Amino acid sequence: MAVISLPPVAPAIHVQKGHRHSHSLQSICLQYHQHGQTLHAGFRSTVPPALTSVYAPAVAKRRHTLQVHASSAGAAHPASPEDAPKSESLAAKFKALFSPFSEAGINKKLLALCGAQALSSVATLIHDTYLPLYLSEELKLSNTKIGNLQAMAQFLSNASKSLSGTLADLLSPARMIIFGTLLTTINKPMFALSGYIFASFGTVVCLYWVTSAKVFDRMSKGVREAPGKALIGELAAESGDKTEGAFGLRQAMSTFGALVGSIIAGLAYTLSGRNYAVTFSLSALPALGALLLVTTAFGQRAKDQDAANKLKRKDAAEKAKAEGTTSLNIGQKVRAFMGALQPAYWQALSVVALLYFARFDASFITLRARTVMDKAQLPVLMSIMMITQAVLSTPCGLRAKRSLKERNNLLLGGFGSMIIADLLFAKMATPQGMMLGAAAVGVHMAMTHAICLSMLSSYIPATEVPGLGRVSGTVWSFTDFVLGVVLAYSNSVAGKLADYTQQRGMGNIGCFYGGMVAVTLAGLVLVVCSRFLDLGKEELVTTAKGGAKINPSKGG
Repeated sequence: MAVISLPPVAPAIHVQKGHRHSHSLQSICLQYHQHGQTLHAGFRSTVPPALTSVYAPAVAKRRHTLQVHASSAGAAHPASPEDAPKSESLAAKFKALFSPFSEAGINKKLLALCGAQALSSVATLIHDTYLPLYLSEELKLSNTKIGNLQAMAQFLSNASKSLSGTLADLLSPARMIIFGTLLTTINKPMFALSGYIFASFGTVVCLYWVTSAKVFDRMSKGVREAPGKALIGELAAESGDKTEGAFGLRQAMSTFGALVGSIIAGLAYTLSGRNYAVTFSLSALPALGALLLVTTAFGQRAKDQDAANKLKRKDAAEKAKAEGTTSLNIGQKVRAFMGALQPAYWQALSVVALLYFARFDASFITLRARTVMDKAQLPVLMSIMMITQAVLSTPCGLRAKRSLKERNNLLLGGFGSMIIADLLFAKMATPQGMMLGAAAVGVHMAMTHAICLSMLSSYIPATEVPGLGRVSGTVWSFTDFVLGVVLAYSNSVAGKLADYTQQRGMGNIGCFYGGMVAVTLAGLVLVVCSRFLDLGKEELVTTAKGGAKINPSKGG
């Protein structure tokens, strides 16, 4: 047995042979504290109470119990954690994925919220998977018109996000989530009725009907989006936990729902004899399930928050009247708001905005793929993108947390993946090329989507701004609005570029060349800002200890 020397306060601790290095009990405790796991079975020790009192605080911070068993010459070793059934350990780990909060009741509410998000994603993908083909083949829309429709829907979606965030502050997040889910439930039958509208009233009326349905669908999603993020923050505050695990669960379940929706769409389209109306009609069922879920979970909460908000407004008005205080005027608020945003935020926003020019709607991938693939196989592309993204997003996010250099390098790698995807879609006109391109898009999203949002969040004030209070929600609303305008314009430009190349006999590939230009520019701006400006400076991250301090008098 190898022996480790310890301070005179305790005897030696024994370590089984086979371990590469020796460790002091202090380092063992630190390792335990960092990883939240029981000590490795190889460590056997005799620890007196004095040593336990010295190192116990490092271990006591964890919720597990550090079990150190006394041993003597010839005594039997205690049972090893490896002796526990592996199935039990796997089950505990799986359960932990769905329990990011410490309070069981709050976890149930979070699961209801995430479940509703997943069901809404199922519903949306059921009709969105084949909607571009329906618009192109049945309603005879050009790529430009499809791009304009997507642009308008995207713009209104982001506009509704901004409005719903403000309304969630005035009313309550729970109330707005229920309202947004109700709008989604009302919207889905509109797609199912498109076949009847087309047969009864003709192409023009059906075109307006489907356009209205698509815009309504994106707006209802926008109504749910900001309040959903705010509600997760409320639940985290109530449980005293951080939000990372909750947001990760929400994203995972949403992606899984989208995958299920695309699979259902493919099966329904095939089994119904390629009937668009029948396929679209199935979207109403998961939307109704989402409404029942949020109403049951958050109905009473919405009523309680409505009553509390009325009391708060009444008390605030009485206090202001008694003290004779006045609030800042509009001009002062705008100056204070802009002053709270440091230059690094604007640099990050520039990078993400340029990237979003390359992120036109997936409809253009579908329209390109249908020229080389059977239509019944098209949902496979969406499945490849989502599976790749779901598998790689978490490892990429964990790696990006190490340093700004790692973050920026991952973003550059993701930009390169998008260039590869665009080249495959444009040049490799085979089913295999489309599938490889879809996989490259999935890698790109895994390496950039969450990390871009995290980069923006790093430079958004995390504390109260003098004269304004908390502004993080307002900044996110502003950010969503800017990126919504960019996405809307990118879809419009993508449609025109696709028509331009198609009219010249090259196929609808112009949008992919435009995407390569946009993502290359985003990469160049990121390199410049990280090397010569502020995106490489750790001290400017507002969420870090000792990070940037807010000075509203200095704008970005």
